[in-house]
Amino acid sequence: MVIGVAAVAAVLGAGVWGVATAQGPANAATSVSLSGFRLTLPVDSAGKQSGASTTVSPAKVTAPWLTREADGSLTFFAPTKGAHTPNSPHPRTELVSDNDFNAGSGTHTLTATMVMKQLPSAQDIIIGQIHGGGPISSVPLLMLHYRHTSADAANSGRVTLTVRKNPTVPGSDLSTVLTNVPMNAAFSYTITENATGFTVTATSNGKTGKQTVPLNSSFKGKDVRFQVGDYQQTPANDSPTDGGRLTIKALTQS
Repeated sequence: MVIGVAAVAAVLGAGVWGVATAQGPANAATSVSLSGFRLTLPVDSAGKQSGASTTVSPAKVTAPWLTREADGSLTFFAPTKGAHTPNSPHPRTELVSDNDFNAGSGTHTLTATMVMKQLPSAQDIIIGQIHGGGPISSVPLLMLHYRHTSADAANSGRVTLTVRKNPTVPGSDLSTVLTNVPMNAAFSYTITENATGFTVTATSNGKTGKQTVPLNSSFKGKDVRFQVGDYQQTPANDSPTDGGRLTIKALTQS
């Protein structure tokens, strides 16, 4: 369901969480822009953490799910107790680009710098996507994860990549982009899509990892878009504390 920010403020303002729509610091040059995005929330249209998630369009700061820090960065919180979209059991606080494009046409890039502050109990958050739109709006084409595995140090994780093989047939290719990515420290990634496929890089502590994946012909020409934020991967539950939290310090799409 898509509703305007004023409507969200009206239904959530009287609830436990409330809503903030201020854009934060006056110095816009240092602020992460929300222009060109809408926002998927882990609450329904009545502000409840259950049922079908709602969308704020255009995207606005909406506390406590999306807040503006003093330096202009954006903090995303996605609880596991929350509403979710019809095709996913995972509550999320995620920006969805308004600028769809056809897969395999031109060059399209998403770049983000972020700090991972809390992982959900599944130890996995999708931090960036190329997702289907239009007729394939339920299909993720590419998903970039920050996750913690048994092979990772206690306070670090890894950036991994999942690429769908076909829009109508289940199945994905999995790969690791970068390991030893610490919690509570800035790292960056870039997703680039062009006529031949995808190039994904991630950089942390001066080390960069890279994966290049060809575009499956079954996706060529399909309507797709970028998504970015906190799409935590624990199914919806009643935990009062479980969830994912991250701060985006820089964000561009082209």
